[in-house]
This record gives sequence, C-alpha cells and structure tokens, in this order.
Amino acid sequence: MSSARRIRAGLVGFGISGRVFHAPFLHTMSNMYEFRSVVERHANEAEKIYPYIKTVRSTSELFDDPDIDLVIITTSNDLHYSLSKEALEKGKHVVVEKPMTIRSSEALELIELAKKNQLILCPYQNRRYDSGYRTIKEIIEKKLLGDEILDCEIHFDRYRPELKPGNVWRERNESGAGIFYDLGSHLIDQTLSLFGHPQTITVDIRIQRSVAQIDDCFDIRLDYGHLRVTLKSSMLVREVGPRYVLHGPQGSFIKHGDDIQEGVLRNGAMPVVPSEENDWGKEPIDDEGLLHTETKDGRIIKEKYQTLRGDYGLFYKQLYAAIVQEKNLEIRPEDGYNVIRMIELGYQSSREKKTVQCSGLL
Repeated sequence: MSSARRIRAGLVGFGISGRVFHAPFLHTMSNMYEFRSVVERHANEAEKIYPYIKTVRSTSELFDDPDIDLVIITTSNDLHYSLSKEALEKGKHVVVEKPMTIRSSEALELIELAKKNQLILCPYQNRRYDSGYRTIKEIIEKKLLGDEILDCEIHFDRYRPELKPGNVWRERNESGAGIFYDLGSHLIDQTLSLFGHPQTITVDIRIQRSVAQIDDCFDIRLDYGHLRVTLKSSMLVREVGPRYVLHGPQGSFIKHGDDIQEGVLRNGAMPVVPSEENDWGKEPIDDEGLLHTETKDGRIIKEKYQTLRGDYGLFYKQLYAAIVQEKNLEIRPEDGYNVIRMIELGYQSSREKKTVQCSGLL
C-alpha cells in the first residue's frame, strides 16, 4: 500500500462504540481512511449519518469484500475472538474493541495468526489518548514528582444505581460481561503502559447493586516493589473523588474530572484536529490537576498544572502509520494479550482471596 493510498475501512456494529468512538474518526480523517461499509443486522442507522456508506447484513459479506483493507470490530466481547480470527483469515487488518478477547489463549492465537498473515491486529484502547492520562504520563516522563513514582491511584467511578434500559449485554451474566472486563481493561492498560509489568496482583471483585447480575465493582492492587498502584471502579459513587492521584519522593499530583471527548461525541459532534482555533479535547480549567512538588532548584511549588488535550484521533493516526508506513504500533496486540491475562489473574485473585504472581505476561 503506497503512502498516498487511503485505508478502506468497514465497521462491524453500530452501537455506542461504533457510532461514538469509530465512525466519526473514519469519516473526518478522510485523508487517511475511506469509510465504506457498516455491518448492521436489521437497521440502517449508519446511513442516516453517513449516506455514502454501504450497509451490509453479515460479517461474511464485509470480510469477503476485496475492496476492504481494514475491519473494526465493535461487537460484544464474546465475539471478539471469532470475528477477529475470521477477518484475519480473510486477509484483513483488524482493530478490535477492548478487551481483545475474553481468554488469553485466544489472544495468543490471534497474535500468531496476524504475524503469519503479515497483518495488523490492534486492540482499541482509546483511553491512552484521554486528557488526564496524557497529562500524568507527561508528569511521570518529566520526573516532576521525583525520579520515580511511589504510589499511583486511578479511579473510573460512576453513579448508576439502576441497570441500563434494554438488558444490555455488558450487564448480563454472560462470558466477557461485567465491569472488570469493561472498565478494568482501560485501567489495566493505562497502568501497564505507564509502569510495565507488576510483580503481583490482588483483586476484590464484587456485586454491589441489588439489581446487578454480574460484577459492578472492583479494587485492584498491583505491587511493583517500590511502586504501589491501586485501580478502582464502582457504579455507586455519587460523589466522585480524584480520577488520578500520584505521589513521588518530591511531590504529589491530584486530578479530578473525566476526559470530555466521549460526552461531546455522544452528542453528535464530529472530531477535529486539536488546534488554537478550536477546543477539541480541551477540558475545563476547573478540572486541571494540582501539582505540589519541589523543583530541581529547591523551590516548593503548589499550583495548577495545565492538562494536555485529549485526542482519540491519535489512535487512528498511529494505526495508519503502522499499516501504510510500516511503523510500530503504539498499542500492540501483545498489549491486548497482557490486559486479558491480567484480568484472568485478577479473577483468580478475587475468587481465591489471595495475592497472585503476575505470570505469563509478554
């Protein structure tokens, strides 16, 4: 594929993930992607927003299309493995929503199949391009809290005492459902990307809501030696605390607030490249984090730290660079494997009520 050629893309599913996180970027990044097809079993919702695309009724029809280079899989988690495998066997590059699979053995099989067929396989981890995550990554890289981080706590809390209407698959007692697979995938990926492989994992997974059928709360403790990481999520947090808390030998950073992109996209806005002429991915000033630390010249500072902009478009830029320019993926399929392996270890820890070694990571 030449550097001037656009990647011809098809989308499997047009629920929240396909409609909010994928289709808008395929549409607006038309210098890189040609958005061609969407699989919808019964409706034609995508055509209402993107009248130029083709609606197909089956994944086979999409995967057999010789004019499709890339497929994006946004189905329920239990279908990620089988659909990704079929697409790779049909010679398509694949983006698959997190978690990449619901079993680590399946993830390994997909990695080997992609390598064998010389295709790109990329798990969709958009939260690496959240404003808050990008900001704490910069703080760590600049060593603003010291030469190392000693304690890190990340939350992904919500207040939703009732189940979502419509009996959605994420809240049914089925394989690959529940909050640990859903939001745990994000927090584990962020942590592994920041700090690498932990030594041990200790997890408490619970059902807190009386109406819930499957886990809706988790508490993860990761031990890195000097560094301790805590990852927490619950559906019963009415008064939300800090999203990120970091402590190092020289200081602390505390940040509230969520990335704004999801809310804007859910309201139907189309993404743009962040610039001085627009506010894409720019969070409210009130959500800027507090940096309290000692500088290299011995000054003590306690001030707001400007949040970097969120930009989910960066995911599709790195994907284009990997497919067209043969550059390394920022989010590797091995990262997707490690996330699901950590989820397996987390379930083991919670089930056996003990700390387990983080074995089998790539």
